[in-house]
Amino acid sequence: MIMTPTILAFAVLAVASAASAIGVIAFKNAVYSALSLILTLFFLAMFYLQLGAMFIAVVQVLIYAGAIMVLFLFVVTMLTPDAQDTGEDRIPWQRYVGGLLGVVLVGALSYLIFKNISGSSSMVIKAGDSYSHAVAAHGNVEAFGLALFHGYLFPFEVTSLLIVVAILGALVFGRRA
Repeated sequence: MIMTPTILAFAVLAVASAASAIGVIAFKNAVYSALSLILTLFFLAMFYLQLGAMFIAVVQVLIYAGAIMVLFLFVVTMLTPDAQDTGEDRIPWQRYVGGLLGVVLVGALSYLIFKNISGSSSMVIKAGDSYSHAVAAHGNVEAFGLALFHGYLFPFEVTSLLIVVAILGALVFGRRA
């Protein structure tokens, strides 16, 4: 068997990926385990790059290794039983500013939903349009982005809101224990 650079890179990635995946379940500290999972997700993105799927590799790094794992690390560090919340480090008017920003967020989202802001009519993909027609007209990645952020903007925002509510619920229930 001839060892080409591609096969050698695959073998190195396979060993490193397996080692970091074992680290996810082997570490007793949840933060170390989450960091090992981030490393595993980076290695998975490198596998995608080897396969020529650059868009999926970028999405893997941005969404999974970037956003979701940062949220997971935030929740894990906030729920550590060693930390004591005395409330001394809070600013007295912090709740009022948070409430005001929440009202501004709800108002802005309501304005966008009821105003139905859209770009030029030729670039907007409606939810009911044929995806294959949109791919032929705009290209695969562009059609996906247009469909996600124009035709399915409301479900996308509701999903992000549900994730934030779930994290806040986990923090509230974790602090009571």
